[in-house]
Amino acid sequence: MKRCEISGKGMTFGHQVSHSHRCTNRVWKPNLQPTKIVINGEAVKVKVCSKMLKTLKGANEAETLNILKSNAKTLSPKIAKILSK
Repeated sequence: MKRCEISGKGMTFGHQVSHSHRCTNRVWKPNLQPTKIVINGEAVKVKVCSKMLKTLKGANEAETLNILKSNAKTLSPKIAKILSK
């Protein structure tokens, strides 16, 4: 399933409502972008949503670590393993 590896943002489910008010199932997927971030001096390829990408774009390595620690509950196992080293 598509999920941001840092923020945990995933697919959202709902209904698409037509003009005649017929409801059909609909899925909204996050806008995931592959990018590289530096964690503890190690470059890691991750898939993050566009909002998180914008947050990480101007951040240096120390700020990136603070962002990752504040999102500790929603991190992917791959990133959590690198942070625990």
